[in-house]
Amino acid sequence: MTEKVLIETLPVTDERIPVRRIIQPRGELALIEDGRQFRHLSYFTLKKGKEFFRGGHYHLQKLEHCYIAEGRLRITYIDLDGGESSNIEVAAGDRVTILPRCAHRFDAIDEARVIEYFESIHDPNDDYRYEALQF
Repeated sequence: MTEKVLIETLPVTDERIPVRRIIQPRGELALIEDGRQFRHLSYFTLKKGKEFFRGGHYHLQKLEHCYIAEGRLRITYIDLDGGESSNIEVAAGDRVTILPRCAHRFDAIDEARVIEYFESIHDPNDDYRYEALQF
């Protein structure tokens, strides 16, 4: 796997650690970040189907973070510097970081709910389509 896509599964624990999931009969609490500052926060859902996807692009500046709140996704990526490409499956409880110059696309394996955040404000001029991911 490229060093430009980082995946961490948040531990399920009642232990008081900064980043974790607490799953109780009354529901789930996910402590996704503690200490990182960010200026953009969004939420998206993604339905299963060949015609449905998110992404299909890369960024030159943005360091993108996502937390999978529900469901499963396939992330297809291409490291634009090293040329490595692959597919990774992520699921609820996974936190994903995608570094600049890594083309990426999200496809739902199961309907998914995702929280996306990053340190900068959204800059539409830093979204570059990557046609090889448009299939």
